[in-house]
Amino acid sequence: MAIKFARQSARRLACAGALALGASLSAPMAMAKDWAIVVGIDDYQFFQPFDPNHPVFGVHTDLQGAVNDATVVADAFRAIGVDLPDGHFLTNSSATLANFLAAWSNVTRQAQPGDRVFVTYAGHGGQEREVSAPLDEADGLDETLMFHDFNPNHPREGRLNDDQLRAMLETVPQLQIIWVMDSCHSGGLERSINPRAAGLSRSGGVWDIPVDPIPTEAPSGQGDTGKAELPNVTQILATATDDRLVQETAFDGQPHGALSWFFAKAIAGEADLNGDGTLTRLEISSYIGDRVFTHMEQNQQPRFLPRGDPSVMLSLHASSAAEPIAPVIAPAVTQAAVQVDQPQQATGLPIRILGAPPPGLDSGVCPGCRVVEQGQSILFEQVQGGWAVYSGQGDLVTVITGDARPQLARMQFLGDFDRAKVASLPPVVLRPQQSAQRQPIGTNVGFEFPPPAPELNFLTLFNLASDGTVQYGIYPPGFRESQPSDEGTLLRFSVAPPTGEDQLIAVWCSRPPLPLQALLAQANGQVVPPLAEILAATADVRCQFGRIGLFTEG
Repeated sequence: MAIKFARQSARRLACAGALALGASLSAPMAMAKDWAIVVGIDDYQFFQPFDPNHPVFGVHTDLQGAVNDATVVADAFRAIGVDLPDGHFLTNSSATLANFLAAWSNVTRQAQPGDRVFVTYAGHGGQEREVSAPLDEADGLDETLMFHDFNPNHPREGRLNDDQLRAMLETVPQLQIIWVMDSCHSGGLERSINPRAAGLSRSGGVWDIPVDPIPTEAPSGQGDTGKAELPNVTQILATATDDRLVQETAFDGQPHGALSWFFAKAIAGEADLNGDGTLTRLEISSYIGDRVFTHMEQNQQPRFLPRGDPSVMLSLHASSAAEPIAPVIAPAVTQAAVQVDQPQQATGLPIRILGAPPPGLDSGVCPGCRVVEQGQSILFEQVQGGWAVYSGQGDLVTVITGDARPQLARMQFLGDFDRAKVASLPPVVLRPQQSAQRQPIGTNVGFEFPPPAPELNFLTLFNLASDGTVQYGIYPPGFRESQPSDEGTLLRFSVAPPTGEDQLIAVWCSRPPLPLQALLAQANGQVVPPLAEILAATADVRCQFGRIGLFTEG
């Protein structure tokens, strides 16, 4: 999309069911101990395996990234001294409902009042129709976590629904419980995506259960929204509402859930904004919310219950965990032969090609990338008259007829850009004035840009267009020097061709970044330069980085 500037104004900007269980964390006891149960399920006993070469969509299949999630989370927990024995690390066939309940019983029996118990779950989430009074869910559905032994023919087996979970948690008011649930229930995405380019959904569907209740089962309505909150329970949920879809995505070329990946990064220390060796609910919710929303291109927004506040949620016991995390910058682009990825070759931008390769890749050379069969960051699919280009989330970026290398540079830049966010500064908040659906040509769209911190109040904004080129002069308008904005800036644009996926790149600095603005002016209309040049141009000023997608159609 070529952005046409419409108008701008400054104004004051203000900052805002799942397994509805919890409320606020009380302050932890001085000698509180941290415990964990980690669950990740790819292999479901009664679901069919997923074949990436012959995908079948619309049926219940195994997953690919949930065990990866459990592994990175477990490693992060153990690195900071959280008690996580092997018997509480449950994956695939070991992750039955019985084994989970045994681990829960073991932890809650040993934990002392004031201890913190983390439970993380990555796998399928489902819904079931309520059959017994009171039918308190507004949609008539209970939310469920589906374990390895979930049986579609007997859907009360191998699942834990919100009523049962509520009853469990009511028995441990002396413990601080933090649930991290990287699963979904039903529903869909705001934009249609190409399933060949996107990750698997973690929705296990909606199930009918027998009308006759089981005597030992918690009554319907126990876990419903509106039920009295449990003051010792915090939830970190993959989506903002019950009916949103959660896709698997890719990190380092491997399938994962975005919530689990960034939760692991957060507890490894990246969310420790002030470097004091503790993570507050505000720090972790801000970090996770920003990273997941950005990486999943606005199609996934985590939910934190209750919302962020200064309550301490975790102590980073390992001495190195309290150190500020430096931005991770990808290595410079190099030449690498096009070949199917091998385990020992894990560097370079992971790309996937369906059909004949596009120009720029057809000579057997892939600049700074590697060709994979899954876990791609970008997909080129041969179509009539050219190649459709999709992001790793399945969004159509554009259709090309010529050189593919600008698209590689674009995607490499975005990946490097996300890793360059400064962990010791608050994230950039970008508020769209429209939905994340694709906007047609001629539509007026708007975005609010509040400064992330009082001292970061000079905004530089440019657009990374769908063709990989830089569009500068948006803000400051007309290449003028930026002015401080203490309350924020509202910008409106008119959608114009070319359409596809644009990325608005916001850089908030402590003073005008004149070298950056000079670089962007020089790059205007050209393929985006490597991120290393952007960072070099801001090396003498304190800046934070953020981006948001604008999806358009002809």
